Amino acid sequence: MIAVINNGLIVNRYFIMTSTQQPLKNTSVKRPLTDSKTRTQSLAKHFGYDGLIHSNNGLSLTERYFNSQQLQHQREQYNIEKIFKLTYDECKNETTTEPDPDWLVRFIEMAKHVYNPSMQKLWSRILKKELIRPGTTSLKTLTILITMTQKEALLFQRVISVCCQVGKNKDKKIITGIKVPANFIPFRAKIRHYSIAYDQYNLPYSSIVILMDLGLILKTEFESSTIDHTTQLQVHLQDTHYTLHCHNKNTSFTYYRISPIGQELASLIEYKNNSEYQTYLLEIFAKLFTITTE
Repeated sequence: MIAVINNGLIVNRYFIMTSTQQPLKNTSVKRPLTDSKTRTQSLAKHFGYDGLIHSNNGLSLTERYFNSQQLQHQREQYNIEKIFKLTYDECKNETTTEPDPDWLVRFIEMAKHVYNPSMQKLWSRILKKELIRPGTTSLKTLTILITMTQKEALLFQRVISVCCQVGKNKDKKIITGIKVPANFIPFRAKIRHYSIAYDQYNLPYSSIVILMDLGLILKTEFESSTIDHTTQLQVHLQDTHYTLHCHNKNTSFTYYRISPIGQELASLIEYKNNSEYQTYLLEIFAKLFTITTE
């Protein structure tokens, strides 16, 4: 996790947005330039590690050690106090229950290292949700959240923007293709596969692999059971519900599935609807289904 200095506090070089914030953006900011010696000296002083740079400060090594430890503990103390204050401000006297003590201790230990204000807001919302509905956010999800880089968070946001929910299953899926029997067509493959080119929408397969390695996407490409062409299939794409009536028997989807941890994390990340991808996917659907909008 990389950090930079901002107004005397350590700030993480990434953020994940909550539902009241704008979607995640690349937040690279032009910062004042200075020479390497001055920058190194400034950082060392901020963290309390400038004892050898300023060897005439009169403090012993032991005194310098306790000084740097005190600075770090003060920052961690401020971080967790801020998160509890944000949680308190968000509460509207909802009915709560005692959180699991092990979860709470681990939450506090991780939250102490959250320096970015946007991230602190997110962690405060996680705490509130846990007080109201214990078990909402697992420790595994928190562990991944605290270690994700800005790039990985941006990638995951893009993934969520191209996900669907199909049928009664609420799991988010990245549809990779549609398989349709090619009956009565000689010299053709028995199955015609319509590939979904999600990689055209700033989401190359290498990004999928990164998120698989993080455990946010399951590594297997799945295939759905065949779609009953006599019934209607419900698909939720971004903010819209669609009803699909299949033209052909034995049609099926192939897809990647967001992992259980990814599902939890997806509920914490705000994303911008990808209207171009939505139009593209509906054009593919229209070749194989009759589509109505709820």
